[in-house]
Amino acid sequence: MKRRIMTCALVGLFAALMLVSTLSAQNTKEAQRQRSGYVVKGEKLFTQYCAACHGTDAKGNGPAASSLKKQPADLTLIQKKGEKFPSDRISTFIDGEKDVPVHGSRVMPVWGTIFRRTKGEMGQKGDVYALMRYVESIQVNR
Repeated sequence: MKRRIMTCALVGLFAALMLVSTLSAQNTKEAQRQRSGYVVKGEKLFTQYCAACHGTDAKGNGPAASSLKKQPADLTLIQKKGEKFPSDRISTFIDGEKDVPVHGSRVMPVWGTIFRRTKGEMGQKGDVYALMRYVESIQVNR
């Protein structure tokens, strides 16, 4: 009888662990899908708004770069090897409404204002986030 109870308990525990594992895998897949969705959206936004200066490869060599006083940044080299991607700093810089003194004078458009005017507050936040995720995805020093 004791052995039967132990067997039932172990089977129940195994079933619970399998359920938790399955749910966890589904949550991970959903998170990856959403993350990749933001990257895809960010790439489209990058092509539309950023590639003229930063280039389609994001290395600062777009067709408009030669007409600028300051060379656009190579956006593939933001993340330093062994360090975490600076998501908040990059989002703040893309948004452009707060000064980022370490970058000197601002020549990049203030995308936060532009996105907010055309897409509203939530659209602006989503677009800035998507651009930041795309830039994070193209880092070469990971």
